[in-house]
Amino acid sequence: MSKVFHYREITPSCADGDTVDVRETHRDDENGLRQAVYRVRAGRSRPRSPGAGRLETLFVLSGSGTLHVDGQDHELRPELALLVVGEDTYEISTDGEVELVSVSAEQHPDVACADPRPWIDLADQVKQDAVSDREYQTLFDPASGCSGVTQFVGYIPTLRTPMHHHPYSEMVFVLSGTGQVEIAGATSTIGAGSCFYLPAGVHHLVENLGDQGYLRLLGVFVPAGSPSENTPA
Repeated sequence: MSKVFHYREITPSCADGDTVDVRETHRDDENGLRQAVYRVRAGRSRPRSPGAGRLETLFVLSGSGTLHVDGQDHELRPELALLVVGEDTYEISTDGEVELVSVSAEQHPDVACADPRPWIDLADQVKQDAVSDREYQTLFDPASGCSGVTQFVGYIPTLRTPMHHHPYSEMVFVLSGTGQVEIAGATSTIGAGSCFYLPAGVHHLVENLGDQGYLRLLGVFVPAGSPSENTPA
């Protein structure tokens, strides 16, 4: 069952000569979904690539820098999301430090997709309603050229969501706020940097315990669909 933990509890790994410390938070080989946190130190990283038949999304948590991919440079700044597809290679450069959440997944050629969008600014995405007064902003999905997953930022006000489950498997990274999550009867405290995994069909609920503001979650799930889709337990 899903364990709740802070990403800094994971021992980082780093290839020789690279500037990227990698903390892999989740890996589900059954559906090909993986999540990691990259801490990029000053300099220019070694080339990376999702690989044939895969894709990778990058969501900037903090810091600034540049993503170099396919002969183009893209600014890196907080709450910017980027998409790299297939065998395209990329490098990250920074004068200071950048932290990003990386999600890697399989492409699904049978899913109808728009042309891939190389980057999306969260501030430009429209908030949409979900159940229990929750809201979400979609980052990547088939409409933005991402066939393998739907990635979004969810906003939970000061409330306790109903117990529910999803038809998809979901990986969650807490961006801000404090609260707790109950997964299959086990309750854990969560805050910025907490991670947990929800296999399809697992009963869970999330509660915002903050005095004010939202509990914000970066979620990604497979197969792609609507973040508002859920079934009451």
